[in-house]
Amino acid sequence: MEEALKKAFTLIELLVVIAIIAILAAILFPVFAQAKQAAKKSADLSNMKQIGIAVMMYLSDNEDVYPQAYWYKNDQGDLNGYWHWSAGIMPYMKSSEIFVSPGDPGRGLVPTNPPCASISESNPSDPPCDSQVPRLSYTVNAAIMPRKRRSVDPANVVGASAIEAPTSLIAVAPFSNTPHCVNDTSNQQSTNFKNKSHRSVNAVMLNAAGTKWKGEAASEFPPTVNAVYAATRVKAEEGFAGCKTNPGPDYIQLVYIEPRRFGNGSNYTFADGHAKFFSVEATLNPRKWLWGRNMYSAQGIPVLDANGVQVD
Repeated sequence: MEEALKKAFTLIELLVVIAIIAILAAILFPVFAQAKQAAKKSADLSNMKQIGIAVMMYLSDNEDVYPQAYWYKNDQGDLNGYWHWSAGIMPYMKSSEIFVSPGDPGRGLVPTNPPCASISESNPSDPPCDSQVPRLSYTVNAAIMPRKRRSVDPANVVGASAIEAPTSLIAVAPFSNTPHCVNDTSNQQSTNFKNKSHRSVNAVMLNAAGTKWKGEAASEFPPTVNAVYAATRVKAEEGFAGCKTNPGPDYIQLVYIEPRRFGNGSNYTFADGHAKFFSVEATLNPRKWLWGRNMYSAQGIPVLDANGVQVD
């Protein structure tokens, strides 16, 4: 009996062991969390690489022309649903799950209307359905994949040969985790509210003062407008914070992206198909501008910095 008591832990020894375990846990748990985040970041990069490859395959089958971000199936409005760029490249993808980022807590944004039974459906439907993947964590750059909703809209599709530096031009970006930021001014609608996950993004402003460039009306295109301005970091951060806490005001469209999906940045797919991680600040450097030195979908008008000089 005495020998058994001698072999047992004393209270002090137990407290020391517990303290050591607590210290190890405090050290290791953050390491585990970082490893998990790194795994998600790698999986997201793989998704974006596969999307990039699919876009390249789409180009080769469509006379080297990038797809539109979306269009109205009835060529008038969303009454009969949308056709979306994800439908265009889906034949080259293994699964629609690739369009969902492991770093997106909401598992992607849903379409405006229910997704069509067949994603290739391009004709008007009743009831309306969207030719779009069921959930979406990524959007496209309107500089090369415009929101040409109707045939009368001034935006144009873009051929790969028109792009000067495809290796440094973002094609696909991370969609915001916050639906309010993507829904934009539609948040103000009191009736018939719908999600707007079909939208593309741009990183430009109509003027140096920061007026939003929508890329819809003829008044935003030549000959009325012959240049647009690069979004500034200040204007971008104002939008990223504001659209989450005060949705509704007309923030620049860059707020449609998730600027920091993984730590201090996000993964992006480029116009040549490769994918890479960048901080949002790096993408907005006017001397290493990654959103297109021209708005190719707007007759190639130049993008200017705050001093009126074309970005590099």
